Amino acid sequence: MPDHPHGPPGDTPEGDENDAESRSTVTGRRPRRPTGPRPLVPARALALALALVAGCTTGHEVPAASPLARAPTATTRPGTPSPSAPDLSLARQFDMGLPGADPVRCGDELALLTRGRPADRPMAWVSSGRDERQSGDAVTFALGGRSALCLYGFAQGRPITVTIAAGGRTYTTPVTSVAALSSGNPSKEELFNGSGLEVEDLGGGFLRSGHWTFLPPDPAREAVAAAGRLTLTASAGGTRATGGIPLRRTRGAETVEGWERGHRLAVFGFPAGARVPIGIYRLTRTEASARAVLVRKVGQVVMPRTGLAVLTIPQDVFRLVTEAPPQEEASYCLSVPGIDRCVT
Repeated sequence: MPDHPHGPPGDTPEGDENDAESRSTVTGRRPRRPTGPRPLVPARALALALALVAGCTTGHEVPAASPLARAPTATTRPGTPSPSAPDLSLARQFDMGLPGADPVRCGDELALLTRGRPADRPMAWVSSGRDERQSGDAVTFALGGRSALCLYGFAQGRPITVTIAAGGRTYTTPVTSVAALSSGNPSKEELFNGSGLEVEDLGGGFLRSGHWTFLPPDPAREAVAAAGRLTLTASAGGTRATGGIPLRRTRGAETVEGWERGHRLAVFGFPAGARVPIGIYRLTRTEASARAVLVRKVGQVVMPRTGLAVLTIPQDVFRLVTEAPPQEEASYCLSVPGIDRCVT
C-alpha cells in the first residue's frame, strides 16, 4: 500500500508590522521605526527555529507507525542518518526454517577456548553456539541468540555466584547445581535480573544452564553492544574463574522483556548509519512450511554506533501480531531485512 505524505499547515499568522500599520490607519500617525541596528535574525524566524529544534528527538527508543491506518508510515529514527547511510530493503516474502536445537556444547567450546591444551584452571563463559555462516573456530555470544552459561572445574552441589559489570552497574546471579533443570520459560534478562540460575552436571567437570534468548535490560544491553564483549566472573569458595567472550554481531531483531506491557522491539547487528525498516508480514502455514508475505513497512530505525536500536510498537500493531486469529484466517508478524524469520 503506498504512502501518502502529509505536510505541515501552510498558512502562518500575520506579523507585528501589519498590526502596526493597521493602528497607524486608525490614529492617522505613522509608526516610529526603531533607530537601533536591525537584528541579525527576525524574531519569527528565530522562534520557528527554536520550535523545530525542540521538536527533534535523538533517543534510542521511538514510536513506530500503525500498519492499520491509511495515514503515511512514519519513520522512526534513533539518530540522524548520514547522507551515505545505506537503505536496506524488506523481503517481499520468505519461507521460515525451523530453529536449531541445543546450539551450546560446553565440551567442544572448552577445546576452542584452550586451543586444544588441557584445561588446567576453572573457566566460565556464555555462548550462543556455533554459527555456520561465520567462522566456527571461536566461541561467541549474540544479541537475540539462544544462549547458555557454561562452567568448568566447579564442584557439583556448591553454590556459585556469577558477576557481570556493564553499563556502570554490577549484576550478581546466584547459581545452583541441580540434578535436572526445571521446566518453564526463562527470562531474556538472565544473569542481569538478580534471579537465581540453575545448572546441571554434564559430566567431565562441566555444568551448564538451560537456554535463554540473550537480551539484557538497559543500560546493560547498550553497554554490551557498544563494548562488543561480555566479561563475567564465577566464584565458589576458593574457586574462581573470569572469562571474556566476544559479541557475534548477527543481524536480527527481538522483542524486549516485558513485550506484553512495553511493546518494545530491539533491532541489532546492522552497520552504523544503516536505515533498517520494520515490516509487517501476513503468515500462512501448511503442514510442510510457513510463508511470510510482506504487507507494508511499519517503521524504520537508523542504527547508532552501538549497533543496537529499540523502538516501541503502537497498540494496534501489537494487537494485530499477538492476537490469535480465527482458524480460517492468516496471522501476522514483524520482521527486519535479511533474517528470514518472524520476530513476533
